[in-house]
Amino acid sequence: MSEFEKFETATAAENLIESVNSFEDARKLFPIVESCTYLDSAHYSQYSLETRRRLISFIDEFTFTNKNLSLFNFRIADTLKAKCAELIGAEKDDIIITGSTTHGINIFSNGVKLQAGDCIAFADSEFPSIPYSIMNQERLRGIRIAMIPSDNGKIREDDIERTIADNKAKVLAISSVEFLGFRNDLDSVSRICRKYGCMLLVDAIQSTGACPLNVKKSNVDFFATGGQKWMMSPSGIGFAYISPEIRHLVEPTYVATSSINYDFKNFLNYRLDFRHDGAAFENSTPNTLGMIGMESSIELFLKLGVENIFRHILSLQDLFLQETEGTAFTIESDLEPRHRSNILIFSHNDKSRNEEVQKHLESRNIFIALREGYLRLAAHLFNNEDDITALTAALKDFR
Repeated sequence: MSEFEKFETATAAENLIESVNSFEDARKLFPIVESCTYLDSAHYSQYSLETRRRLISFIDEFTFTNKNLSLFNFRIADTLKAKCAELIGAEKDDIIITGSTTHGINIFSNGVKLQAGDCIAFADSEFPSIPYSIMNQERLRGIRIAMIPSDNGKIREDDIERTIADNKAKVLAISSVEFLGFRNDLDSVSRICRKYGCMLLVDAIQSTGACPLNVKKSNVDFFATGGQKWMMSPSGIGFAYISPEIRHLVEPTYVATSSINYDFKNFLNYRLDFRHDGAAFENSTPNTLGMIGMESSIELFLKLGVENIFRHILSLQDLFLQETEGTAFTIESDLEPRHRSNILIFSHNDKSRNEEVQKHLESRNIFIALREGYLRLAAHLFNNEDDITALTAALKDFR
C-alpha cells in the first residue's frame, strides 16, 4: 500500500482539506506526484483525494438511495456561487454557473447589445475560445473584428489602446493570462477601456486559482473560466461573472426553467419573467459532479490563499531559471513582475528541436506542454522543488 493509500484509508470519512496547513500538506492530496512529474496544469490538472472522496460519496449515495437530486443541486449551486464569488472578489448574485469558459464567453458574445458594424477587439494570439465566439457574431450579426498585434503572445498596452481608439471598439476581449504565459495588467487595461467607453471581457481559465484576480478592483465587466485546468475540477463545469453595471447591456439568449421566476406549484403559468441574478443566464440542469469537484478545489484555494499559491509557483519558476542558466535553453516569457504569470515559456536555443525535447522529457516520465513551438512549464500548488530539479536534470541531459 502506498503512502497515499494509507493516508486516504486513515482519513476516508474526513474533509481532507481541513488537514492542509502548508504546500507540503497539500501535495499529499495529489497521488499524481507519485506516478510522474506532472508540470502541465495549463493543459489540465488532476483531482485531489478530497475531490475524489466527495465524488465517490455522492455517486454511492445517489446509486443506493433515493437522494433528491433537484434539492441537492439547488443547495450546492448556492454554496458554490458563494465560494466562486469569494475567490474572485465578487458578489454571489453576480455569479453564473456554466459548462466551460467558452460557454461563459458565448453568454456574453451572444447576448451583448451591439449593432452591425460595432467592433469587438481581441489580440491575434488569443486561445480560440475568444476569437471563435466573436467571429460567430461577425457571421450572425455583422459585428466587426479588430485584432491587436502581439509578439510571441505578448500584448502591449499601447497596441491595445491604439486598436480600441482607431476602431471605436465597444468590447475588448482578453485573457487574464494568455495561454503562452503573458499576464495582462488588467488594472491598466481596464483604465484604457474606461477611457474609451469599452466593455472588458476576460477569459480567466489560465489564471483562476493560481494567479490573483479581483474583478471589482480591476473593473472587469464580464469574466469566464473553466474547471479542468488550474481549478483541478471535472471538465464540463465553469463559472462566469457579470458586473451589475452592464447587466442591462447583455440579454439572456438561452432560456431555461431555472432562469425564470417560475411558480413551482404551477408550471403551466407561462411568464417570461427572468430572474434578477446570475441564474438568468444559466442552463437548466447543472453538472452535479462538476459542481462537487469545483467546490472542493475552491475550498483548497481559499484555505491556502491564491496569493500564496502564486508565490509558491513563482518560487518554483525561480529555481528553474537558476538551474537552466548557462544551458542550451532560453526563457521566452516576459519576467517583468506585472506581466509574470503562473506559466513560464522557454525554448531550446534551436527552436526546431523543442518537440524532441518534449519527447525526451516524456521518456523520463516528465510532462510539460508544447504550444506554438515553445515549451510550457505550468507548475501548480502540488508541485515542489524536487519536480523542478527532475525537469532541469532531464533538460541538461538532452543532446
